[in-house]
Amino acid sequence: MLIIMLSVAAVQVALWGNKCDLSISGGASNSQPNVDVLGQVNLLQPYLLCDKTSRVWDLISLKRRCCVDIVLDNAGFELFTDLCLAEFLISSGLASRVRFYGKRIPWFVSDVTESDWQWSLDQLATSSTAELHTLGQRWQQYLADGVWQFSTHPFWTLPYDFAAMKSAAPDLHDELSTADIVIFKGDLNYRKLVDDRAWPTTTPFTFALRGFSPASLCCLRTLKCDMVVGLAEGQAESAQAQHADWMITGSYGVIQFSAAA
Repeated sequence: MLIIMLSVAAVQVALWGNKCDLSISGGASNSQPNVDVLGQVNLLQPYLLCDKTSRVWDLISLKRRCCVDIVLDNAGFELFTDLCLAEFLISSGLASRVRFYGKRIPWFVSDVTESDWQWSLDQLATSSTAELHTLGQRWQQYLADGVWQFSTHPFWTLPYDFAAMKSAAPDLHDELSTADIVIFKGDLNYRKLVDDRAWPTTTPFTFALRGFSPASLCCLRTLKCDMVVGLAEGQAESAQAQHADWMITGSYGVIQFSAAA
């Protein structure tokens, strides 16, 4: 029971970390000093429109010692929450390897690049805060041992939706196919997963992927554009009635899942 509770918390912390995005803050400070992150997760529960966490953990728990891929979104606090999720996966024995994918250049201003990745780990490893220093040292060792891996690929910033990956970047598609689950973070990755179309909000997530299924997929995304799929009947109307700009502020989130074809 405890590991289930921790699993849910780790996923939801990584989801809501996606609220920290310079495309929304316009470069203004968006730090998280002295915040009870787990307490925030509970407060944000009413804004979670779709929660398939149980499907994710059913898959990971069944496979055990699996390979998890995380396609990153924003540097800064969100990246730290992604690293914490990966730490939980490794330290709990649920995963034996986590592969991270960043971008060679920023598509949006705060996208994780290799320099952001290295800077973040260096800052943690040299931190004067004992807990952060310990994490940074451990995570650098994970990289040295191959337990964690980081890479970039030109496809992530090419003008293709992800359904075109198999033909446009077969090497990347083949690599993702060796994962047990691929976790896509954030709004841009979500839009490229579903081709940024004006889908009805009740369109099933798997249908909107249009055949993209190198492995089982999970999407952790806070809404920052006027497009979303996978909602139940009436959810969009209810959210609209409460907040007119519900689709664009990052206030609402989804955890969606599609099993491997």
